[in-house]
Amino acid sequence: ACGAFFGGLIFTFLRSIPRTMKNERVLIADDMEIALESVSKGIELFGDGHRVVGKAASVEEVRALIEGGLRPTVALVNRQFPMKGDGQRAAAIIKELSPETKIISCSSDSGLEWGEENWYKGMSLQELVHALTNLQH
Repeated sequence: ACGAFFGGLIFTFLRSIPRTMKNERVLIADDMEIALESVSKGIELFGDGHRVVGKAASVEEVRALIEGGLRPTVALVNRQFPMKGDGQRAAAIIKELSPETKIISCSSDSGLEWGEENWYKGMSLQELVHALTNLQH
């Protein structure tokens, strides 16, 4: 039921996004499965060229993906992975092995800023895809 609800929200929020030719390759790093899946599905269905190339629920998963050769253009990294590591540590791993990747910190605390860009986790999926489309790097 929850998946259908989020799927409906994704469609509602994103169906009016203008078409773009920008093609970001996105790594999503968040310990919440629902965040990983809903953001991933929204980008895949309505991102118009953006695509999710990796998903990680822990710092160790981030390390494995990057050490395995994954080179995203953008990494959306949650601030904290309860009992699974720190988002800043995950970002440092990404930057060390994939320096061209733009790090976007995602936090529900709008006062915490540590990424190259800092996005509020409460943004809608429409706002997220719009922000991806307008990234400068």
